[in-house]
Amino acid sequence: MFVQTLESLPITFDERRRAARRRPAHNTVCRLTDLDGAEVGRGLVWNVSTTGISMLLNVRLEPGTLVGAELTSPAGETVPLRLNVVHLSRLRTGDYVLGGQFSRPLVEAELQPFVA
Repeated sequence: MFVQTLESLPITFDERRRAARRRPAHNTVCRLTDLDGAEVGRGLVWNVSTTGISMLLNVRLEPGTLVGAELTSPAGETVPLRLNVVHLSRLRTGDYVLGGQFSRPLVEAELQPFVA
C-alpha cells in the first residue's frame, strides 16, 4: 500500500492574509450601506486588519457585493471605507460571519482607535 504524507507532497501552504489580524476594541461596530448610502446592516467586529475585517452580521450579503462601510470605535471615532464582501458563513443562530476586504489599506494611525 502506497501512502504519501503531507511532507512528501509538492504543495506549499502560503498564508493568504496580507496583514495581521487584530482583536478589536470592545464594542467596535461596522455600519454597512448600499452604494447610495442607505443602511443595509450593522455588525460587531470580530477582527480587523489594515486590509480587511471579519464581523458578526444579521443580514445576508452575497460574496462579491461592494458596500459602504463605516468603522466606529467605542469612543465614537469613525473611518468611512468601501468593503468588498469576500466570504459569508451562516451560523446556527441565523446570523452570519462576514469577511471583507477594504477598498484601500488603512494606515496604522487609522487602525489604532479600533484595536484593543
